[in-house]
Amino acid sequence: MARVAAVILCAGQGTRMGAGENKVFLPLAGKPALLWSVAAFERAAAVDDILLVAHPDEVERVRALVAGAESRKVIGVVAGGVPREGSERLALAALRARIESGEIGLVMMHDAARPLVTPEEIERLARAARTLGGWGGALLVAPVGPDSEIGQVEPDGALARLFAYGELARAQTPQAFDARLLLAAYDRAEADGFDGTDTASTVERLGAPVRIVSGSEDNLKLTTPDDLLRAEVIARVRTSPPDPLSSAEGAIVKQEGARE
Repeated sequence: MARVAAVILCAGQGTRMGAGENKVFLPLAGKPALLWSVAAFERAAAVDDILLVAHPDEVERVRALVAGAESRKVIGVVAGGVPREGSERLALAALRARIESGEIGLVMMHDAARPLVTPEEIERLARAARTLGGWGGALLVAPVGPDSEIGQVEPDGALARLFAYGELARAQTPQAFDARLLLAAYDRAEADGFDGTDTASTVERLGAPVRIVSGSEDNLKLTTPDDLLRAEVIARVRTSPPDPLSSAEGAIVKQEGARE
């Protein structure tokens, strides 16, 4: 089976965070946010290679960070461009020969500002993208919660409609696509001067289907200090060892149930 390459985009600076540095270097439970993303793809069995796209001034810092983490799947760090589409094109340029030869069959694009994606979500995404047989892709989404009311507004300011719970979902990353299709989509977009809102919008221009895969609200994007606080809570929960007392109580319950 052709290889799966994951591209992690970390060239954006995230000025709204107001941290004075690239938000992918900010710590979550004591570990840089970027390494949370790398670890998720490392643990996902479906992924073979990881390529990181860094800000030109931060390439060496990212290389040193990943080297210290002793990653097994990272194949390189390349300098990114502006805007996001520029970084995606440079990543595909680095992979072009392997894509055109058929060595790489699926490419995932992921925003490093979403550090809490899980290996399980990555695996589900890869399976969904493969079912399309080389024409299309898939992306993670999280449903808009029942506590959020979203309306469509007309140009004159009138409310056209309110969307019911379940009608809308927030697009996330990673997004996974047939590698040759993705390459063709970006070649066409560059020729046409088109910049999409995300990877999926660039592929959809060719008429290719994009499936949605249910994700989690925990796969949030680090944009503001509030996002960082919420991500810190999630990260600490994931890294906390199980409560010995709770484990002991669970064992007692099982034993008593067995006696009955």
